[in-house]
Amino acid sequence: MSSVVPSDEQLLRRLEELEDDVKYQLPPTGGDDEFRYHAGRIPILLSAPHGAVHTRNGNPKEEDEYTAGFARLVAELTGAHAIYAHRKSATDPNYDDSAPYKSRLKDIIQSGQIQFVLDLHGMGDDWEFGIALGTMRGQSCPSQKTLVLHALETSGFSTTHPERLLRYVVDHPKFTGGVTSHTITRYASSVLNVPAVQVELNANLRIPARRQDASPARKDFRGNLGYIAQAVRAISNLVLNIAKQP
Repeated sequence: MSSVVPSDEQLLRRLEELEDDVKYQLPPTGGDDEFRYHAGRIPILLSAPHGAVHTRNGNPKEEDEYTAGFARLVAELTGAHAIYAHRKSATDPNYDDSAPYKSRLKDIIQSGQIQFVLDLHGMGDDWEFGIALGTMRGQSCPSQKTLVLHALETSGFSTTHPERLLRYVVDHPKFTGGVTSHTITRYASSVLNVPAVQVELNANLRIPARRQDASPARKDFRGNLGYIAQAVRAISNLVLNIAKQP
């Protein structure tokens, strides 16, 4: 991570630049990739499987806007690896057991000696918390869970914060990380034996400005710019704290 601390404005500008590379509605053509991978220097992998439109049970499912750009930005700031949706997928990379994304994830984990996976997703703007952590009720990262929570607490988030967007929850019934489904978090931790956590980000913590090609109809939506920058720093802090563990 650079010794120069970027300003909020620099973080937000870079987030939009990185997200611009993702085309939500376009399938891969002409040898383009459905997803992309950028190698890092530390053994942590950031994943954003729903960064573009994907397909679940034969039906298109809207993208988790800015999760791809968010993963790439945190990877740039920390030196972590990043894999992210780049174009529309005919599969659901997170829920389909045999999705190509998962095969690539396996290769990266094994060849890059990855020691931890953070899988980023997006939730709506109406939830009463800003971040939901899914640990499969503690099963996906038993030794790192306390470290993850400490990183959020020291970054200004808490379970009881009076400002809902600075509140986090762990293993909410809607966001467990995959107790019974074939999620990235479950696949990494249960099949590949690499600890993982699912991180759901409120729309207010990841969308500086909605793009015109975004799936949601409300194009005037904008998140809280200060809280987006705070969330980027919080997840970066989380990555670096995990990387420092013995």
